[in-house]
Amino acid sequence: MRASSIRTRLLAAFLIVAIVAAAGLSFYFLKELEAFALRKLEERLHTQARVLAAVASTTYLDGAGSFSASDARKLQSALDQATPYAASRMRLLNADGTAIADTTPGDVGDPYGDRIEVKHALKGQYGAATRITELGRVALYVAVPVTSGGQIRGAVYASSTTFSIVTLLQTYRTRLLIVVVLFIIVTLVLTELLSRWLSRPLQSLSATATAFADGDHSARAVPRGSSETRTLAAAFNAMGDEVSQVVTELKEEERRKSRFVSDVSHELRTPLTAIRGAAETLLDGDVPEQDARLFLETIVRESDRLTRLANDLLTLQRIEGATGELPIRRINLRTTAERAVGALAPLMDARGVEVTIEGEAPTVLGDIDRLQQVIANLVDNASRMTDAGGHVTVRLSREGDLSVLSVLDEGPGVPEDALPHLFERFYRAQASRDRSTGGAGLGLAIVSAIVRAHAGTIEAANRPEGGSAFTMKLPVIGD
Repeated sequence: MRASSIRTRLLAAFLIVAIVAAAGLSFYFLKELEAFALRKLEERLHTQARVLAAVASTTYLDGAGSFSASDARKLQSALDQATPYAASRMRLLNADGTAIADTTPGDVGDPYGDRIEVKHALKGQYGAATRITELGRVALYVAVPVTSGGQIRGAVYASSTTFSIVTLLQTYRTRLLIVVVLFIIVTLVLTELLSRWLSRPLQSLSATATAFADGDHSARAVPRGSSETRTLAAAFNAMGDEVSQVVTELKEEERRKSRFVSDVSHELRTPLTAIRGAAETLLDGDVPEQDARLFLETIVRESDRLTRLANDLLTLQRIEGATGELPIRRINLRTTAERAVGALAPLMDARGVEVTIEGEAPTVLGDIDRLQQVIANLVDNASRMTDAGGHVTVRLSREGDLSVLSVLDEGPGVPEDALPHLFERFYRAQASRDRSTGGAGLGLAIVSAIVRAHAGTIEAANRPEGGSAFTMKLPVIGD
């Protein structure tokens, strides 16, 4: 089957777009016109009803709690003179919803109290509704209360058919149809001319694309022709650059994966070696009971370390793979910090480190459990770096549209060459100390992943007065 030319495809595409756009705009315009006309009709009826209600309230009420027979006659006369629109029908209703005056006199005495808009009016509220009349026409009804002396005496009930709106819409439909047909004809002519103009430079671009697809990633298009084809050529060239970049990134990702596997293997090797050595010693027999207990404790300790490593890896994977799936809620960072510090209180007491919280920060959106995990991790790390009797500060503040939380310690600080790598997996600025406390070098990587999942940033720096500062910044909830 022969493929259609670019000219034919452009013609068909522009025709479809023109028809869909014209139909959509026409539909939208007619809907907006109908809504506008209905609003104006309702405003007109509402104004008439309010005027008549004011007349009835100030001129014809005798204060008896309802309309008297004399009131009814006066109101009917006023009603006959006060309705300027022939298409509108006005009724004056008694407190029970019965018509005592009507621009259609033959319907005086009809009950309307069961209609929802009338019920609203008799409760002192404005009521409006649209319904089908007995003649099958759509009509708009509004009702306003008539009050006097703080009491509801009755209601003014106004209505009008939407026949004039229907006629208006029909007129515009006919006009729009003519405009749409002319628009499509003009579109077809212009599309034919445009397709001829575009086809020539597109052929050159097609040849370049074919070469690129055949593996020549250095192939680039020469921008020429219309601004559209120049843009297309530039986009193609940008795509070529991006493909080259993606290839480079894929290679880098492969390198990171290889490094990750190597790091995990290295982290697993140490505890496994310890477990194996202890187990082999026990299997050899003739081990004193005290030594056997030490070997068993080694097995348990290193097994716990393996468990923590596995849990950290799973946590990191869940966070990095849960884009857009965090349970979001409004979070007060001060309260969250207090909870995190409170949970660490026994550990801080054991280490002899005092933790204080200063300042306030604006509310943010996020996962409260994950953010509490971040704060707890930072405070725990800071306390490890601080000697007994030292002090850790959690400081809250605002920087423009960012809510800022900083954890400050009084430790020796971090080597300058280690600062850029602190949030990498398995990186340790002080490997021997972290290993002695059971760390696998994943804590700050998890912290960084959680903060990134909240569209925030985290950074580490050494303080001029000594110690280090870890600062997390999260977007503030818009006002």
